[in-house]
Amino acid sequence: MRYHAHICWLCRTLLAASLLAAGKAPASESANPTNAAPDRIGVYDSRAIAYAVFWGEDFQRQLREQNQAAKAARDRGDTELFQKLDKALAEQQQKIHQQVFSTAPATEALRVLQGRLPEIQKQAGVSRLISKWNTPELKQYPSAEHVDVTDALLSEFKLTDKHLKVIEAIRSKEPVPLPAPPSP
Repeated sequence: MRYHAHICWLCRTLLAASLLAAGKAPASESANPTNAAPDRIGVYDSRAIAYAVFWGEDFQRQLREQNQAAKAARDRGDTELFQKLDKALAEQQQKIHQQVFSTAPATEALRVLQGRLPEIQKQAGVSRLISKWNTPELKQYPSAEHVDVTDALLSEFKLTDKHLKVIEAIRSKEPVPLPAPPSP
């Protein structure tokens, strides 16, 4: 498996080099070179964004559909399908808890806003968005000014006063440490 990963890395490197040589660098390669530090970075509390996405209409509809499918499988006696769906729901719940109450990356949550992110970044005057909990990535830009864009991201959701109070409480607390990865 290591050999395969090494070959894939080599193939990507060679492809990028050939595209650069041809003057056709992929957008992700040429848009923000790693050695060019941005002046301003938009930081956000990923816990708040994950919570907002969780209570969004799309996610709640998807959750209802998954629960209904599991219940239907159980009601018709399809134990194998029910166990599979029940396990998937439990794993999803654990992932959500880690995103909302800890520092697990909320990449799916940002995907919900993907179409609006360029405008949000432009309005905030930031070159990129990084979770305030992503210390390794933030350390790559030691001289960059950090601009909190959490509220700008949250404004994209239809949140009730109750949701906003919960988000405020989440943001006022330190995140729960992520569980240690299982040892091999």
